Amino acid sequence: MKGFVVITDSTVAMLYAKEVGNFNAPVIVVETGEKSKSLATAETIFSQMVQMGCDRHTTVIGFGGGMICDLAGFVASTFCRGVSLILVPTTLLAMVDAAIGGKTAVNLPCGKNLVGSFYFPERILLHVPFLNTLPDEQWENGIVEILKIGLVADGDLFYRFSEWSMQTLIERAIEAKRRIIAQDPYESGKRALLNFGHTIGHALETLSGYTLAHGRAVATGIVLEARLSHVLGHLSAAELCLIEARFPFSCFSFSVGEIIEQLARDKKSKQGVPHFVLLKGIGEPYVAGGCFCHPVATSLLMQEIFRAESVKLEK
Repeated sequence: MKGFVVITDSTVAMLYAKEVGNFNAPVIVVETGEKSKSLATAETIFSQMVQMGCDRHTTVIGFGGGMICDLAGFVASTFCRGVSLILVPTTLLAMVDAAIGGKTAVNLPCGKNLVGSFYFPERILLHVPFLNTLPDEQWENGIVEILKIGLVADGDLFYRFSEWSMQTLIERAIEAKRRIIAQDPYESGKRALLNFGHTIGHALETLSGYTLAHGRAVATGIVLEARLSHVLGHLSAAELCLIEARFPFSCFSFSVGEIIEQLARDKKSKQGVPHFVLLKGIGEPYVAGGCFCHPVATSLLMQEIFRAESVKLEK
């Protein structure tokens, strides 16, 4: 079989039925939500593709948000040992993150994005008007990602966020991310900087059973990892205050022990010791000895997480 197969979710299939139909290709629809980003869903898609007659000449089109970009990319990278991939991101987060850089993944019950591959799409189709239908939560997810890129790679993107148009913000975020990925496409070093805030953020998402929105989880991770940067003497108090003022901090009900245990499973951990991207300043990550991720003592982690819980209890 030559041709295309579209993978999308139930929300996008309803909102953009015409646009999905324009590809004149069979459509596989999965349920909306992070819980669909699983090995079980991928297996179901593989079976459907076989029944449709798909083969190594088929092109997979991932049409949707970040979950679909990750899932469709994983399917394309493994079906028949790899078929062509086109991504059509429909959310702000997908446009500046999931569709850019060739990361594919599915989640395991014990952790997010633990199974995946690096697999670059042949083409990414960006259509900014898709953003007109985004709910507030999805806007927040994307805005957090743009600001995070500013923190590690482009200080002006952080400082001038409110001055620039959405088109400019998207272009600037993509360009900053592209520069990093070009130097380290397979995350053996510098690309790890793009995980700032995600180490703690992914732990919170996993512990919540993915009921905590990605943007809220990562924003909380950014605040806590910025505090670690300050306590370790890298980030100034003034810049920490700017970061804390910009990102929404979500209260969480997980124990310190649960969070520490989850952090030990993070992909950047080494022998169970969590490693973090740290900031030297806004737009400037802390780099030492050629290392972009740094171990943080469990005692310090517990101190900062406990302090966050104490603030929550006082409110």
